[in-house]
Amino acid sequence: MPDNLFGLDREGLAAALSPYGLRPFHARQVYRWLYARRAYAPAGWTDLPRRVREAVDQDARVDPGRIVRRTEAKDGTVKVLIGLADGHAVEAVSMVQRGRVTFCLSSQVGCALACDFCLTGRMGLTRHLTPGEIAGQVALLQDDRPLEDPGFNVVFMGMGEPLHNYDGVLGAFRLLTDPEGFGLGKRRITVSTSGLAPAIERLAEEPERPRLAVSLNATTDAQRDRLMPINKRYPIERLLQACRRFAEVSGERFTFEYVLLSGVNDTDEDVRRLSALLRRAPAKVNLIPFNPVPGKLPYLPPTRERVLAIRDRLLAAHLPASIRWSRGAEARAACGQLAVLEGEA
Repeated sequence: MPDNLFGLDREGLAAALSPYGLRPFHARQVYRWLYARRAYAPAGWTDLPRRVREAVDQDARVDPGRIVRRTEAKDGTVKVLIGLADGHAVEAVSMVQRGRVTFCLSSQVGCALACDFCLTGRMGLTRHLTPGEIAGQVALLQDDRPLEDPGFNVVFMGMGEPLHNYDGVLGAFRLLTDPEGFGLGKRRITVSTSGLAPAIERLAEEPERPRLAVSLNATTDAQRDRLMPINKRYPIERLLQACRRFAEVSGERFTFEYVLLSGVNDTDEDVRRLSALLRRAPAKVNLIPFNPVPGKLPYLPPTRERVLAIRDRLLAAHLPASIRWSRGAEARAACGQLAVLEGEA
């Protein structure tokens, strides 16, 4: 019996349940109990024989994780700290804006990429999350705040670099989009990457894939090297090559995310270079004013007027641009603020 049934696909469940004499269709039934119905007590799996339910209840663990702390911001954003079976923890966020619910998920305990403006990067990388630990965040957020509309969105923009944990994230994506699982449409899920070019190209070849967002945040290699060390391995031109390949193979547009840091990457020259980059790739840009973390990160956001001016310059050049204003910052739940630092778990 595996350590945890939650997170297994149908084949994994069939293998785990075979010692009890169950057939593959029983694994399909358990699959629906776990993911579509979020029923974790085997005693409640009423379409399985009683003896099997009792045996599985005794032998198996069904664990999507547990919420150990919950923080709610004034705008309705909820951040939860989720405890994992090995004692580690990750953060996940539920946001509501104009009636639309979005879950922001973590893919790793910490992150190896050490982006200078991201608090998670201060943790370093502890380990990847399993598909069950990722999908479990969705289950816990759903149960924490039941939704009237089941069609919520998911973004992999929490702790960790999703494409560094490629297999874990794609495994969770399949659970989330399976009609007999969580039942989400694949277009409702977005993966954000710091720029792992080969993984972007690999993602393009998947038969089913999430939307892609690429965290750019600089317009020269020298600048991006300082802000995002991954650029030393995959500089901007290599990243653009991978992005164009993704668009060509998948037939899908993608998004550049650009975190605006006052006096660092928001000058007129930066805007001019950003415009040139956007003309070279089938992408839109999402401008994100930096969410400050006083005493922990040394950056500040531009003024609101400057953010609007940058957006307007891009629009005037007939380039698609939008602004993602902060949600949940006072709960340290906004973009770039998620981390489990020493003494906080």
